[in-house]
Formats: sequence, structure tokens, C-alpha cells
Amino acid sequence: MCNGLVERFNATLKTCLHRLCSEQPRQWHRYINPLLFAYREVPQESTHFAPLELLYGRTVRGPMHILRELWTKDIEEPEAKSSNEYVLNLRERLDDTLKIAREELEKAQGRQKHYYDRTAKSRNFSVGEKV
Repeated sequence: MCNGLVERFNATLKTCLHRLCSEQPRQWHRYINPLLFAYREVPQESTHFAPLELLYGRTVRGPMHILRELWTKDIEEPEAKSSNEYVLNLRERLDDTLKIAREELEKAQGRQKHYYDRTAKSRNFSVGEKV
């Protein structure tokens, strides 16, 4: 245990897998890709963006989004653009998104520090003291 972020993610993944394959535990491998997709398309509390959105610069149309579009007949038609326009627009969106995500992450870190500092105690150690 040396990377807390990875350990936390693995714990979340194991919990979700356990719930999904409680009836057929030997089929756990079938749930990994859909579970990872679901995890990556949900906005994170600290950044307010989904990891896929930060990576690709646009919101992901997952299965539920597509079903909702079909049920409501509210299908989004992609705007026709040249390759150059698309790349420039994507770069601008990514820059804006990452800037906002950094700001939100700094706010979240401030909240976490404040929460930690409420109960943290300063400790002083002397040379030669066993710790």
C-alpha cells in the first residue's frame, strides 16, 4: 500500500464488482469494461467533470444518454465542421475545461485540508526519541 489514490479506486471497483456479480461470481470479468466506462463517465466530486470529458474534451454519450434521446426524440445532430475547425474547437474546449477542473480541484483540496486540520494535532519530536 503506497498509492492511496489507486488503493481507493481498487476498493471502489471491488465493491461494485461484488454487487454486480453476486449471483454469478465466476463471471466477474464480464463486468469490468462496463463498470470502468460507468466510473469514467460520472463527474468526480473534486473536479465536477467526468474523467472521459477531461480526456476527450466533450461529454460522453453513454447508453443511458442514448436511450433518453430515443425516448424523448431529442437526438443531437453533430454540427458539420472542417477538420481544422474541429481541432481548434476541441483544443479551446479542453483548455477551458482543464482550467475549470484545476480551479475546482484546488477548492476541493482546500476543503479537504480544512476538514483534516480540524482534528490534526501538531507533534514535536526530539533527537534520539523513538517514534
